[in-house]
Amino acid sequence: MKSATAVSYELDDYAAAAEELVAQIRSKLTFGKHTVAVLHGQPDMEIGKLSAAISGKLDCNVIGGTTAGAAMLTKEGYHELAVALHVMSGDDCLFVCAISDSIEKDAEKEIKNTYQAAYRNLKEQNPDAEPQMLICVLSTVQSCSPDNILTEISQICGNLPVFGYVSADDFEFCKQQVYLNGEIGDNRIAFLMLSGNIRPIFQVSNLSCRRTIEKQLVTKSHDNVICEINGKPAYEYIKKFPFISDQTEVLWNYQFFVEMRNADSKEIFPVSRALNTYNKETGEVICFADVPQDSYIGLLYCDDKDVTVSTGMALKEFMDKLKAVDGRGYEYSTALIASCSLRNMFLADQKDMEGNLIRDLFLPNLTVSGLYAFGEIAPTSINKGKAVNQFHNATFTMCAF
Repeated sequence: MKSATAVSYELDDYAAAAEELVAQIRSKLTFGKHTVAVLHGQPDMEIGKLSAAISGKLDCNVIGGTTAGAAMLTKEGYHELAVALHVMSGDDCLFVCAISDSIEKDAEKEIKNTYQAAYRNLKEQNPDAEPQMLICVLSTVQSCSPDNILTEISQICGNLPVFGYVSADDFEFCKQQVYLNGEIGDNRIAFLMLSGNIRPIFQVSNLSCRRTIEKQLVTKSHDNVICEINGKPAYEYIKKFPFISDQTEVLWNYQFFVEMRNADSKEIFPVSRALNTYNKETGEVICFADVPQDSYIGLLYCDDKDVTVSTGMALKEFMDKLKAVDGRGYEYSTALIASCSLRNMFLADQKDMEGNLIRDLFLPNLTVSGLYAFGEIAPTSINKGKAVNQFHNATFTMCAF
């Protein structure tokens, strides 16, 4: 498989942007029998029309979601107020896509129908083919949390490795879009199913923070609301932190380092959970993603230095993984990145830091693109082809294949 990226800063004229992006791709890439494109878009542009125009010009599926903070990442570094197109093509891989209708009323049904549509498409192309991984672009909906959506996806696909993200906007939480070839919505899910000569490798990096208070047991919670920690109102726990007081209005600079236990394997694995707000009357603390009861948590404070350190360490570890495999009957050509929108916020006036590290540390033969999301999806472990897929906050996630 070969791949190439293109970037355009034309956000007002989607037809001109499509011409520019396609011309860049054609100048860089020799196409194989099967092709797919991932388009990282902006929420305030006609991104559905752009994806349809590119699909028509390249005669392939164009799937994607919108970014936060107007930020994009490629091997060339950090981009702002741009769109990025990542095209993959080869003779030994199959790529099939599907997009759901609205998931507001019955997410489980829509996930099942959309996965089955992609699977049927795969079998029509090659009856012997089986999916080896999924790339998913999600929306946020009130009726179902991203954690529960991912649980449904993992069950329906038989615990294949799943990589992806929740589409984002400029923290308005109402303009994020998911799209496939012009079909677009803020309440949909899109799947990219990969089969053939694919050997995915994943990396998940939580923020490395030194300022913390001791971990404690979550004794009462539901979904993303922590009610009690060690039998006391959760708010009492976070008030122990030096920077949090009754005058603190939002908690976006803080995150829980959570130790969860997988129900099937009993494996304990760490994830990040970004805090959103709290209720002093009830003592509840509200996070951006689910925190299960009986998990252990430790409160951390994060800033730009933590982002820089964790990203640099993750990239170096990821490159070591690729070097260990590359050349042994398989050559990695593509890497996709989903970084958390909170990391982009923490970087403040150093927003290009993650892009600079990607430009400097990624292997030269890899085509790279990514965006900033409202939540990231990647496996925490894979055993005999079965993945423990996890929804993440404040993480830097990568997938290469």
